[in-house]
Amino acid sequence: MRAAQKKKIQKQLLERRRELVKALKQDQAEVRRGDDDGPLDLADTATELWNQEFNYSLSEHDRAELAGIDEGLARLEDGSYGECEECGEKISEARLKALPWAPLCIACQKEKEELARRNA
Repeated sequence: MRAAQKKKIQKQLLERRRELVKALKQDQAEVRRGDDDGPLDLADTATELWNQEFNYSLSEHDRAELAGIDEGLARLEDGSYGECEECGEKISEARLKALPWAPLCIACQKEKEELARRNA
């Protein structure tokens, strides 16, 4: 991988990482602040709980993405970026463009998802 290409990918990953960290910090601040509007009726309580669960699931996705980005940055550093962790083949440029931290090629990712579906 050319140095210029590596720098470009690293810049993309670091920018997305900054966005995610900022969003996670905002989510944590909102949870700490809580809702001080007084007592809620049953419908308001149900809505509030649903919103909290929804926000929690979003932040779990963000945490998983953040971990993937950190792993992608580590692969850039150790020279294994762009190689599938399962089969060792090169990950397509289109896949890396869509998901710059992708650890698996499309074929191995599909196989992993199919296995997870069968075991679910």
